[in-house]
Amino acid sequence: MKKNKVFTMLIIAFSFAPLLAEGQLEDESITLTEHAMEIIPDSITITDSKGREVKVNLPVERVAFSHFATGEAIKIVDAWDMVVGRDAFTSDRIIFPDLDEIPLISGMSVYELNYEEIYELDIDLFIAVDIPMPGFDEMVLKLEPDIPVVTLNFHEPSTIKENLEKLGLLLGKEEEARDYIDWYDDLVDGMSSKTAALDETEMPAMFYKVGWGGVDDIQTFTDDFTAMPERNMLTGCINTAAEVPSTGGWVQAVDPEWLVTQSVDVMVVGDPIQNGYGAGVDDNSLIRDHREKIVEHSIYSGFEAVKNKRVYMIAGEFFGTPRFIIGYAYMAKWFHPALFSDFDPQTIHQEYLTRFMRIDYDLNEHGVFIYPEE
Repeated sequence: MKKNKVFTMLIIAFSFAPLLAEGQLEDESITLTEHAMEIIPDSITITDSKGREVKVNLPVERVAFSHFATGEAIKIVDAWDMVVGRDAFTSDRIIFPDLDEIPLISGMSVYELNYEEIYELDIDLFIAVDIPMPGFDEMVLKLEPDIPVVTLNFHEPSTIKENLEKLGLLLGKEEEARDYIDWYDDLVDGMSSKTAALDETEMPAMFYKVGWGGVDDIQTFTDDFTAMPERNMLTGCINTAAEVPSTGGWVQAVDPEWLVTQSVDVMVVGDPIQNGYGAGVDDNSLIRDHREKIVEHSIYSGFEAVKNKRVYMIAGEFFGTPRFIIGYAYMAKWFHPALFSDFDPQTIHQEYLTRFMRIDYDLNEHGVFIYPEE
């Protein structure tokens, strides 16, 4: 049980991750045949991320969720005003300025809910996430049929477009969902058009370090983990730990003796650092100091990445949320600066915040999300 919860926390903290339905009008209803959705005037039946067919009465006006990626997706489609209950992890009060006014309905686990609070909130729809841990079935039994439960994942490249389209249908925000999907497609096409022709000799060997924040707490992900193959393809890199023994793609403890023998051209560090990253942080000294400890450590100091000053720090919020595509943009620029010379990740990041988070925020003046910045 403890291992399952730790595994889940890593998925929540770091996890990363498209198919689009085709619509046709039949008799007074719309059937999206490829993904088994059926819309009738007063309800929608949707096949969710767990393959469950769930009927939801329309219109949906009051929504709750238990995973922070869901909250960000709701903001993307401009439906944040429908949220009446939220997860315990969303904490950025710049991106979510009215956060303190929305009741918490979940704890440290996405399936451990405050059911009394939920029922008092008169919710039309509960949006869950599909994560491999116990508790989902019990949650559904306690909520349905009074409150429909729909699982939609927004941290996976392979499903984010499909699930945003479903979210738009559920919340009456189809146009907003399509606007984001078009933007996302343009970005993916722009990146893949540059990296698709690379052969392996042109791809840097990249080691991605995560952990609980300690310099010698070394965890990583193999290519079996959600979104890793898409990340490698779009950013044009080879995962140093691609085939290391793992638990579902998560390497809980990388062997230092193995690691020091590896050729690492680029190193990306996604360690969580308290008060180090975020829209409300303007001082990068904590991130800078953490990077300095890493490059001086004997495990990493022999890497070509260290010798050539190609060790990069990046905020965890770029993985496990819809912002993964922005994380990929920064990484692609780091890995192939010449190939992406006309590519500005900060401009992409700024557009995301302005256009889809709908906040008045200037990355030139505020925020710590990566280091070094050039």
